[in-house]
Amino acid sequence: MGLPVVIFDTSALNKLIKGGQRSEPHVAALSCGFDVWLTAMSVEEIIATPVAETREELLAGLQRLLISGRCVWPPHWILTLLCSAHTANPNTFNWRRINIEGKEYERAIINRDFEEELCQRQLVEQRSLEYGFMEFWKQLRAKLDPLWENDPKKRKRPTKYSQAAKIARTANPSLLLSIGAELYQRGAKTATVPSDADLETFMEACPPFEAICYGMLGSWFDVSLARQVFKELPGRNDQMMAVYLPYCSRFVSDDWRQEERLREIAAEAKLDCEVLSYADFLTSFEVMV
Repeated sequence: MGLPVVIFDTSALNKLIKGGQRSEPHVAALSCGFDVWLTAMSVEEIIATPVAETREELLAGLQRLLISGRCVWPPHWILTLLCSAHTANPNTFNWRRINIEGKEYERAIINRDFEEELCQRQLVEQRSLEYGFMEFWKQLRAKLDPLWENDPKKRKRPTKYSQAAKIARTANPSLLLSIGAELYQRGAKTATVPSDADLETFMEACPPFEAICYGMLGSWFDVSLARQVFKELPGRNDQMMAVYLPYCSRFVSDDWRQEERLREIAAEAKLDCEVLSYADFLTSFEVMV
C-alpha cells in the first residue's frame, strides 16, 4: 500500500514554501509520510506570479516537493482522459487506472522551461478565464431572477450550498445531469448527448467526474442563485479543484472559502477525502510525526 496522497492548493503551497525555517520540518517530513501531488492548476497559477523573485522562490519550493511527489494534469485534461476512456470502453472503465500524471509539468518546473513572456501571458489568460467564467453565471442570474420573483409557489432561494445541490439533483430536468452532459460531451469530444441513465451510471463509476459537476454547482449557487452575491467568492479554479478530491486522502487550503466549498462538495459527492485548513493540517501532521 502506497503513502497517503496529499494535495495543497495554491494558497497552501504559498504558505508552506514561504514559511522559511518554520516550514523546514514539515517539508522534510512530507517526503517521508506523504505522496505529494502538485496540480497543474497550481503550477499555472504560480507561473503567473508577476514578481520574478517571488515566482522563482515558489518554483524552487515546488521542485523540492517533487522529490516526494508528482504533478497531475489540469482538470479539463483529466476530464478528457476519463470521458474518452469511458466512451471507448464503458464496460471495462476504471477511473483509477487512468494515468493523470503530468510529466511535462514536472520537467517544466525542474528545467524552468518558460520565459518571462510566457509567465506574463499566463497571468493574462488566468484573469481572462476567471472573468469569462463569472460572467457566464452572472448572465444566468439575470435570467433566473425574474423567475424567482414571479414564482407562483413563492419558493425561497436556497441559502446554503447543500440546499442548492439538492435542488439541482431533484429538479426535472436535473441540473446536475445537465451540467454533467455538457462536461461529458466536451471531455469525450462527442456531439452525442448521453442519456440521464448513462450519466448517472458514469457518475457512480467516476467520482472525479461527479465531483467537478458538484464544483460547477458551486458557482451556480454563489453567483446565479443566492440572494446576495458576495464580492469574494470561490472562483473558477477553486471550483474545478474538486476533480482532485477523489484522488487524495487530504486536501489542504489556506483559503477558508476554498476549504469550506470543497468540504461541502466532498460531503455531497460522498467522497472519502478530508479537506483541511493549512493550520489544521500542520496540527494533525505534527501529531503524526
